[in-house]
Amino acid sequence: MKIAKFLLIAIAAVSPLLCEAAEVVFCGSSDNQYDLYRADLKTGEVIRLTQTTAEESMPAAAPDGKKIAFVSDREGARSLYLMTLEGQASEVANISAGMGAYGNPAFSPDGSKLAVQYAPDPEVTWASTSIVILDPTTHVQQTIVDSTRLKTSENSGTTTVVDRPVWVSESLIVYVLAEYADPEVGRLSKSTIYMYDLKKQQHVRVAGGESYYNAEGEPMGFKAVMPSVISEKDRSRSLLFTAVRGATERSPMKLTLPSGEKGVIELSDPEFFGPMLYVDAHWIYGTMNSEGSTGLAWRAGDGKDARQTLNFAGSIIYPAVIR
Repeated sequence: MKIAKFLLIAIAAVSPLLCEAAEVVFCGSSDNQYDLYRADLKTGEVIRLTQTTAEESMPAAAPDGKKIAFVSDREGARSLYLMTLEGQASEVANISAGMGAYGNPAFSPDGSKLAVQYAPDPEVTWASTSIVILDPTTHVQQTIVDSTRLKTSENSGTTTVVDRPVWVSESLIVYVLAEYADPEVGRLSKSTIYMYDLKKQQHVRVAGGESYYNAEGEPMGFKAVMPSVISEKDRSRSLLFTAVRGATERSPMKLTLPSGEKGVIELSDPEFFGPMLYVDAHWIYGTMNSEGSTGLAWRAGDGKDARQTLNFAGSIIYPAVIR
């Protein structure tokens, strides 16, 4: 089925800076050391949140903007932590349910729980992965998606990994089902986004693997990675993701919910890498230059203004918007 290419129009008059004070939290590296940072995209100010010898990454901001969840190996295994963003941001607590490896947490819309990737063996983070819902107060977690139950004859020769959960609503979660020919080196053969209904306990494929058409009418098969959701504050219900074609070609895409209409977002940035985020009528997205260095950029939703980039001495990965 041919899917139309479209251009999203900004919902408000904009300037090169964001309309409202928009902030992000991200994982930044300097001399191969990964820590967490907070950045104000209106002023360009960057504040360092952590400074340890551990690798700290994958931050997710709570809906109220007062705390973040993140992953760190400061105690050995890749555990899940909660940090307050008020005051000096010094309150940090391990909220893991026990031994194992965690990845890519996401707060529920009401902020009371987290969906997160979990692997029971902290040394083999790609084996027997699952998506769990964790209560940060009681440290109790419940498995909702088990990768070992998702294998089929079509992918029996690959390793299936579930990851990157994102809440669409209190009862719907999207996640990535990735199939690796060689998970130890990250050789990805297929990546598909699914939606899981917590009430019906049903999985529905959303994007990935199928073809859409580019401006020249050529079919474009792709891997779907890095999902994010436009929040209700922005008066829209849409899933954003990165479509990967071949080894390096990446395009930002949008899926309207619940209709399922897909289209390429006209970003016109050859350095787009992902993920794609949206706030205050602006796209905020990860970039990668020709030298392989990753950064953060943003531009107006109508694509007419020149892109702005965050001035940071190091690589930027895992950006998340703070509301």
